[in-house]
Amino acid sequence: AENTTTEVISGNITVTCGTLSQTITVSQAAKSTGEEADTWTLVTDASTLAVDDQVVLVASNADYALSTNQKTNIRGAVTITKSGDTVIIGDDVQILTLEAGTADGTFAFYTGSGYLYAASSSSNHLKTQTTNNDNGSWKITIDAATGIATIIAQGTNTRNYMQYNSTSVLFACYDSEKPQKPIAIYKLTVTE
Repeated sequence: AENTTTEVISGNITVTCGTLSQTITVSQAAKSTGEEADTWTLVTDASTLAVDDQVVLVASNADYALSTNQKTNIRGAVTITKSGDTVIIGDDVQILTLEAGTADGTFAFYTGSGYLYAASSSSNHLKTQTTNNDNGSWKITIDAATGIATIIAQGTNTRNYMQYNSTSVLFACYDSEKPQKPIAIYKLTVTE
């Protein structure tokens, strides 16, 4: 029979033959609500970014995105699924709203409670601050062929290149002399 609920229906079937017994779990998918899932699409041209866009930051060559988990000095990374030029994210991925940065030609990444910023010249810190400044104002350039985004804070802190650290599986800010792995930006393109 068709599952007409919006929840998965599961049940167990146990088959016994003599002294052997095997239990199998059977699940039937939930009925579609007719709503489309959000679509997050790779940005290949920085000029298409605008204030109020919602974006997620993703490791360009790995299946990790910036997490909602603001650790003491860095941002965690959580797994995502890439499919062509789109990503499928979970609830633990940080959705960021682009705002105008405090420096000309920059954007701020607003988390809903604060702004991501390059927090140090001596350590690889990426933190969240309540009030934005130039250390949380990011110049963004994107390579059209690869989708790799160069994201550089414009403040006085010199560890200001936001990147993905594949060894420690985290996002942080680095100086240009000791680069880590590049980031790509995916923008929310469809919601219904």
